[in-house]
Order: sequence, then structure tokens, then C-alpha cells
Amino acid sequence: MLSPLAARKAEKLGFKNVKVYHAGLPAWKKAGNYVVSNIAGIDELDKMAMPYILLDLRSPDAISKGHIPKAVAVPKDGLDSIKSQFPTFKAAPIIIYDQMGTDEAAKAAYKTVAGWGYTQVSILSEGFNGWQAAGKTLATGPADTKIAYVRKLFPGEVELAVFTRELKKPSPNVIILDVRGAGEIKEGVLPNTKNIPLDDLEARLSELPKDKEILLHCGTGARAEMAYTVLKNAGYNAKYLRAKLEFDKDNKSVYKFEE
Repeated sequence: MLSPLAARKAEKLGFKNVKVYHAGLPAWKKAGNYVVSNIAGIDELDKMAMPYILLDLRSPDAISKGHIPKAVAVPKDGLDSIKSQFPTFKAAPIIIYDQMGTDEAAKAAYKTVAGWGYTQVSILSEGFNGWQAAGKTLATGPADTKIAYVRKLFPGEVELAVFTRELKKPSPNVIILDVRGAGEIKEGVLPNTKNIPLDDLEARLSELPKDKEILLHCGTGARAEMAYTVLKNAGYNAKYLRAKLEFDKDNKSVYKFEE
């Protein structure tokens, strides 16, 4: 199942049995489901020279015979024993893998890390076996034991400080665009923003001027990044915020960001 935006693209490519998951990724996560990534995703991060955390759950013996480059070995004492090594930046890409892909150990590790508040956690769906079968480069010997993540802005990403400055003191040359869905809008709305849900964005581009910079946000940064791609391809000057946004349940005018 896909988002409406992805579904339209799939239909254009000729796929016939396309189904839409209208609740979206936030609802999927909130329901306790896990998220998967793939080898192409790691390749893309490497291509962009973007940092990420890659956790290998397998035994030291299996890791020593071959592991994915840049992997960090999770010690036998478990993730809790290395929790202090994780970055304060909660949107850091964190990819977990085991031998097969989505074994129970990987699901449990996903639940642990996501439970710490990290928003971009995923399980490598192909696992180590898939990486090896794809003929990808292998590292041998012991894997790293320390997480050494240094944040770097993704292409098109705007710094949180810049974004919040525009919220508090809007520039006439900047539009802040909220791409969350209607259900999320009920939780609260940031000041000085315009809302166009991601799924409607391509159909409503005429509402956005091309002579202004557009700063995008959603609830986590995932859909804002997709919206950034849509606007960039359409010739807009846009950037997106990669941060978790939460509104106070009792006072919707109170909000906070978490990176």
C-alpha cells in the first residue's frame, strides 16, 4: 500500500492493483508497526555522503566473517548498554539489520530505538543475506563498537534555528508551508503558515508563488522532504525541516520541536 502521491506515480508507471494507505506513516508507527528500508536506501545515503547509523545485531563470529561496511556491532549486553552513544539528534537515520531481514530480534531492536524517540529508524528488509546476495561490498573482521554519528544537513534541509526565526518574525519573501494531513491539523497549527497536504501538493502548485522561498514542515520531516522534491522538480526555491513537531494537547498554541 502507498501514499496517495506515490500511488498516482505508480499508476502512471502502469501498475493496476494500487492501494492507498490514507492514514500515512505517522499513524502506521503510532499503531506499533515497524518501518523497513532497503539496500537502495543505503546506497542513496552513501551517494549523498550523508551520515547514518547502521546496527548489526548478529553474533561476533558472524560479523567477523562479513558485515556491511560502516556497521556498528550491538554488544551482547544489548542496545541499552550503548544507549549513551546515540546522538541527541532524534531524526538521525538509524538502520538495523540481522541475518535474514525482519527476524524477531530486529523487530525488538526497532521497538527499543524507536521507543527512545528516534523518528527515522528502520529495519533493512533484505538483511545481511540480501546484501551479500546483491554482491555488495563486505567488510571482514570485527565491526566498530562505537557509534560516531556527526550530523550533516541533507540537501534541501533548513536549520531549525532559521525555521523558527521565520515563524517568529516572518519575512515577506518566505512562505512556510505545512504539508500535514487534515487529521494532524486538528492537533495544532504553527503561526504564519499555509497548509497544503502533501497528497494535494502537485494539484495545488498554482497556489504557491515562485518568487518566494518556501520552507516546508510536517510532523517529522519525512513528508516535508517528499514535498521538497515535488517543489524542486517544479522549479520552486524550497527547503524542508527535518524535526519532530508536537503540540500540547491542552493548549494547541503551544508546540515544540525535537531534532
